[in-house]
Amino acid sequence: MAGSGYDVDPAVLKAQGGAFKDIGSDFGEAAKKLEATLKEAEEWGSDEFVKMFNDFYKPVSEGIAKSMPHLGAEISTIGDKLTAMGAQYDSTEQEQHDHLAKYAADRPKFAN
Repeated sequence: MAGSGYDVDPAVLKAQGGAFKDIGSDFGEAAKKLEATLKEAEEWGSDEFVKMFNDFYKPVSEGIAKSMPHLGAEISTIGDKLTAMGAQYDSTEQEQHDHLAKYAADRPKFAN
């Protein structure tokens, strides 16, 4: 079936793998900032608004702060896998090229 395949650009896979690693790292940094901000929020005072804010917001934000490092690590893992996939495509392409070049070199020559 001609034309039923798809093209893969290994350089794009590798570039996007790097982007995913950066995003994962950014998530980790954001989680640290969120945790620091949550600790600061506890020190805002003890008036009714701060107490209500902490009662409602703190459990949600703590859950987010706990999940963000894991999410960042998993996004980084996706980046590693995309980078490895790009390298594998490059390697496979080179192996196929080398194989075909060897086959072409070993072909018998026919006189015209």
